[in-house]
Amino acid sequence: MSPKKTAKKITWQPVNIEERLEILSKTIGRTKRQAPENKTRLLGKVDRWEEQLQEINERIQYVKKKLIPKLEKELDLRIKNKERLLATMFQPSTKNLFLELDIHYRGKTSPFNDNGFEALISLSESAKMLALLGDAAISMAVIYYLWPSDEESVGKLTQDKSSIVSNEHMADLCDKWGLYDHRIHFDPETPSKGEILHDKGTLVEAVYGIVQIEQGFEQVLKNIDHLL
Repeated sequence: MSPKKTAKKITWQPVNIEERLEILSKTIGRTKRQAPENKTRLLGKVDRWEEQLQEINERIQYVKKKLIPKLEKELDLRIKNKERLLATMFQPSTKNLFLELDIHYRGKTSPFNDNGFEALISLSESAKMLALLGDAAISMAVIYYLWPSDEESVGKLTQDKSSIVSNEHMADLCDKWGLYDHRIHFDPETPSKGEILHDKGTLVEAVYGIVQIEQGFEQVLKNIDHLL
């Protein structure tokens, strides 16, 4: 008989996002100062890296100063680990920047003495994991809310739940909370409607995933009315 498996505790490995971005900014600045003037291709890349890091930092400041207090007020709770919410806002398109920097500084010139680049590259994956947890928590909370007091078909319960947890429906809450407009990304200017709805739904799910990790299912259940 195989040993019985036990449920794993969901943990969060700190990334120290802002500290790592500051190290990168200083490293890129040093590269720019040391690069010969005839290295125009390198200098062009350095300018782009600086612009993208500046954009990321500006969005991070908005998340910290505006978005987090707004969400805490809406949800009537305190977000204990602010970095989780920061990670939630990183979209897959940010990978390209960190992958490019990793390749350029790989080896002895790397600004990190640990897996710093890997941690930054995987931020959007962390956001997806939070969204996966939030998706499950939302579905369970909605079922609790919709559970009929008398005999009804499971089909109607399923239909009603699907309507509430649809990306189209969650997109409205995403807009109310101001998540989509302030996500950290370098996506094309004209994504499809389906991509927009999917991204908005994922952002809302990730927020509920954070609530589930930090506060437990009772707080998810308490706050599910935002979707109803």
